[in-house]
Amino acid sequence: MADPTTGGNVVTATDTTSTSTGTDNADVETGAASGGGSVTEERRSTLSPSVRFVLVTVIVLGALALWFLLYAALFSRMQEHSAQGRLYNKFRSELAQETSPIGAPIPPGQPVALIDAPHADISKLVVVEGTTSEIMRNGPGHLSDSPLPGQVGTSYIFGRSEMFGGPFGRITHLKRGDTVTVTTGQGVFPYRVQDVRHPGDPLPAPLASNGSRLTLVSSTSGGWRGGWAPDQVVYVDAVLAHGRASGLPAPVPSSVGHSSTAMQDDPKALVPLIFWLEGLIAAVVAALWSWRHWGRLQTWMVGLPLVLAMLWGATGALAAFLPNLV
Repeated sequence: MADPTTGGNVVTATDTTSTSTGTDNADVETGAASGGGSVTEERRSTLSPSVRFVLVTVIVLGALALWFLLYAALFSRMQEHSAQGRLYNKFRSELAQETSPIGAPIPPGQPVALIDAPHADISKLVVVEGTTSEIMRNGPGHLSDSPLPGQVGTSYIFGRSEMFGGPFGRITHLKRGDTVTVTTGQGVFPYRVQDVRHPGDPLPAPLASNGSRLTLVSSTSGGWRGGWAPDQVVYVDAVLAHGRASGLPAPVPSSVGHSSTAMQDDPKALVPLIFWLEGLIAAVVAALWSWRHWGRLQTWMVGLPLVLAMLWGATGALAAFLPNLV
C-alpha cells in the first residue's frame, strides 16, 4: 500500500508472508512432483541392463518353447491331417485310373498305398514314398529299398509315434493274429500279425521264395520317459494271410541314404531352416518398425499374420531335425 509520508509503496508483513507462503507451497508441490518422478525413475532403474536382458531372453525362449510344444502336440497334427486329405484324394484318383505307382523309380512323397489296421486305430492312412523326417510330416513312409506291400519280399513302412498325428502311435497294441490290410495299385492285400518285437528280439523266420511280409516300424520308450520321449525302435511283423504275392515290376534301389533309416533326422532341412529364420527376423523387425511409425492396429492386422507364417515355416523346418519315427 502507499505510504502517505514518503509517497512510496510499503509491503506489509501480511503480503510478504502470503507471498512467501505461496512460493513455499509451490516449491513443495514442485518438489513433491519431482520427488515422485525420482521415485518412479528409481524403481525403473532398479533392474540393471544385464538383468533386463536376461529376463527378456528367458521370456522369449519360454514363449518359443511353448510354441514348439503347441506345434508338436496340436499344429503338426493339423498339418498332417490336411496333407492326408490331399494325398487320399490323389491316390484314390490314381487307383481309379490305374496310374498309381507299383515299381521303382517312385518320386519321393508320392502316395503308394493305403493301410488299415483297426486294432491300432489306423484307417485309410495314406503311405508315401520315402522315409526321411521331412517326407514323413505328411504321413507314414515306404522304405524305398524294399518292395511295395503285396509284392514278394519284406516291405517296410515307417510311421511316427508322436508328432504329426502320431499315425503309428498304437501299433504296439497289435497282437498275433490281428489283420493289417494294405491297398496298392496291384490290389488289396491282407496281412496277419506275427509278432511285435524290439531291438535285440529274435528276427522272424525267413520267408518262402514267393512269400510276402509287411513290417511296420515306429518308436517307443520304456520307464519314466514312456509316452513323451520315444527312443527305441519297435517292429510289427505280419505275413500275407491269403492270396498270392505280386512280382516286382522293377528292381528296387540297393540302398537308401542315412537320413532314410530308422530314428534319423534330415540334415537337408538346414537350408530351408536358415531361410525361414531370416524371414522371421525380417518380419519381426518390420513389425517393430510398423508399431512405431504406422500404428498398432495396422501392425496387428498385417504384421502378426506375417510373423506367425514365418514362425510356422521355421518350426516345421526345425521339426525335420527330430528323428523320423518320433
